[in-house]
Amino acid sequence: MRANQTARRVRLAGAMLAAAVLPACTGDNLFTGLGASVGLLGPEVEITAPAANFTMAVGDSVQVTANVSSPDGVSSVTYKGLFSGGAVAFTQISFTLPNPQDSTVSRFMRQAGATTGNVQIIVEATDLLGGVGADTVAVIIN
Repeated sequence: MRANQTARRVRLAGAMLAAAVLPACTGDNLFTGLGASVGLLGPEVEITAPAANFTMAVGDSVQVTANVSSPDGVSSVTYKGLFSGGAVAFTQISFTLPNPQDSTVSRFMRQAGATTGNVQIIVEATDLLGGVGADTVAVIIN
């Protein structure tokens, strides 16, 4: 019984010592910097065109341009356009980048029907580790 109590006291004293010393540590933090973030952050996507609330006529196409980047390399991109209720507004476009990389991508999106309304255009990028990032922009079909 005494051996167990002694072992507990030693573990408790060790834990208290570690708690007192760690906040005072002034060494390099090995958990920061690029090495720690690789694989933890999904791709970044920024739609640069069209501008928010761009208005277009029924039947028109729209050119959508986006910057995509990831520390792990962007491997594929998908374009979608959905009405506010979830119905498909634009034909979906998916493609693989030949060399996984950061890139500016641009595609023309065709309307999937002859409906008017508010639409969210979504550009999604997937990196080599399966991380996904997206950006959206609102457009109006009149």
